[in-house]
Amino acid sequence: MENTDANRPAAEVVERLWRAYAPFQRGRSTDRDLTAMLAILVLAKFIDSVHGPAEELIKRWSRAVAEARTGYLPLRDLHHAYALAADHDQFPQLASWDVDNVFAGTGEADDLPWTPAFLTALQEPPSAAKAGLDEVGDLLLERFASESATQTGEYYTPRALTRLLVESLSPQPGDRVLDPACGTGGFLTAAAQHIAQQGHAGGVSLEGYAMDHRNPQLAMLNLALHGINRPLVRASDPASLFRNRGIGMAEFVMCNPPFNQRVQGLEHRNWPFGAPLESNANFAWIQFAWTQLSDEGKAGLVMPAGAASTRGHGTEMRRAMLAAHALLGVIALPAGMFSHTAVPVHVWLLARHASHHLPAGETRSVLFIDASRLGTQTPRGARVLGPADSHRISGRVRAWLRSPHTTLDEPGFSRSVSYDEILSNDGCPFDPRLYVEPAQAQPAAALGVRRLLDELAEQADSASEATAPLGRSFDHSERAARSETGVPRESLRSLLESAVEGELKARHQLLAGPSGSLIRANHYVDVGGVPVVMPRDLTGSGFSTASIRHISEQQARKLERFRLRPGDVVLARRGELGRAAVVRDEQSGWVCGTGCFLLRPPARLDADYFAAYLRGPEARAWLEAHSTGSMKMKTISLDVLRDLPVPVPALSAQRAIADTMKRLDEHERLLRDQLALTQRIRHTALDGGIIPAP
Repeated sequence: MENTDANRPAAEVVERLWRAYAPFQRGRSTDRDLTAMLAILVLAKFIDSVHGPAEELIKRWSRAVAEARTGYLPLRDLHHAYALAADHDQFPQLASWDVDNVFAGTGEADDLPWTPAFLTALQEPPSAAKAGLDEVGDLLLERFASESATQTGEYYTPRALTRLLVESLSPQPGDRVLDPACGTGGFLTAAAQHIAQQGHAGGVSLEGYAMDHRNPQLAMLNLALHGINRPLVRASDPASLFRNRGIGMAEFVMCNPPFNQRVQGLEHRNWPFGAPLESNANFAWIQFAWTQLSDEGKAGLVMPAGAASTRGHGTEMRRAMLAAHALLGVIALPAGMFSHTAVPVHVWLLARHASHHLPAGETRSVLFIDASRLGTQTPRGARVLGPADSHRISGRVRAWLRSPHTTLDEPGFSRSVSYDEILSNDGCPFDPRLYVEPAQAQPAAALGVRRLLDELAEQADSASEATAPLGRSFDHSERAARSETGVPRESLRSLLESAVEGELKARHQLLAGPSGSLIRANHYVDVGGVPVVMPRDLTGSGFSTASIRHISEQQARKLERFRLRPGDVVLARRGELGRAAVVRDEQSGWVCGTGCFLLRPPARLDADYFAAYLRGPEARAWLEAHSTGSMKMKTISLDVLRDLPVPVPALSAQRAIADTMKRLDEHERLLRDQLALTQRIRHTALDGGIIPAP
């Protein structure tokens, strides 16, 4: 947390408020707490600043304070006070926000039990109003992010970082500022403050999208504390944002998106720099931000350090960004700035057209800044960029934008690098340390190991983040399973035959893949065509295309009844029995091969649940016991498979169990990726990374 003389009174207030709140954190849901805190601050600021508030409003607020001092829950009076304030023409308008969701108490013991202590602490000296309730709100958000047991659903961006980006990009009155993953609104409030400091309190359009359904309220309240009226903040999700990119109209995009996020369906969209991987949406966020920019627009995005040097798709997309003149600079920040992750981060500065921001003839270069050694370690464990650090970085960015050729490089801190030099490096990396550090100070092999270690830290962080949702999913499925008493086991045959009335037979069926006479060796093609799924193509949680074979579209049309639809389940009929995969949109139209069964499950049977059951020990043991053939090549017949007993709980329980198994599959994949990368680091480190060269 920042601890300067300028915010010391506000820091004292927040320390007091936190001491009042902290004892009530454990043993209860804290989802509403931060929203209620900010709502109280907004109400307190309004009552303190408005001229002549209604007598009934003052009465309700005073009674709430009096109730709080006696230890009585003041929720009813806070609710009424807020409703009265909201009717005042000077009260901030918060679109689509319902105060009933915050202060309308249920009377339960855990219903905001901290509010009496919090409201009482707010009245004590030094005065929160004199300290600045907007500053108190900022520090309270910071404290909640660093010490609360509950996160806000999105990463909290430190104020030092939001200010750094705003100072570097410098939004002006009349500009449209967009944050597509706004969290609690940090970048938007920093932009509003920056414009206000220039003497222009209005004339800025602020728009944000929150990835967590709780955060639009938090962001709007945060903006209201900073004097922003009617901000446009809505809930969304990455898939929806990426699908509806629209036309670039923002002068500034500032964003700290979720790192290394998995988002499905990315390859089917028109991406300017190339389709990003579904398993990692970092470059999807970069391209989305770039497409939102107007012709004069600039963007700043927080990215994990690994995005600067990932190979394969990453290399090609970085090259495409240079070809489009989309990159202005990359800033490497100190480790430990975030309370929620130790992943090293960079800031990528983008432009819709670099030529609109750089002098003629000076557009084919990129500014690299290594600020990783800056900042001060605080007692709470976070590393903070002080004002001098921020001014040094933002000042260098602004000077370089005015003239790259006349802005001298600073060894160990910044350097202007030509496109040609970047493209000549293997993998087209954007890591500032590769360009700023003197060559003799850090061997290339050691730098390569450091980049891999950064990537390993990102993967470890992703796995760690997945653990809590996995635990919650397991608890949910366990509760669902416990609620089922005497779950029947029905044969697959009876499940297919007892479809509900009106369910078409074509929608639920079980059939064996086509015989060898229908797909012959000469039907396979080397280029293009339609994939044919064989047992070897079924993985633990999906389909592998590593060795999948194809037939022509003409031949596939002759096998229409064997073509896959989303929601189908493909099962192995020979070899390792129990292998199964659920068909998604990506596999729609593929063909079930000779060595597989195709199940189109009835409405009573969830496809993901059934596939998970097949991979479990009970189903595998049954299939092994009823199979024929040798130990190396076991086979199950269609008639025998129809007798497979399947436990059929309620659909809600099936889906809960399926969700847990999918999360376990994803967690296993993350851990396998970590193991493979650790083995690669071990080899690289011993191959010149830390072993002295001859």
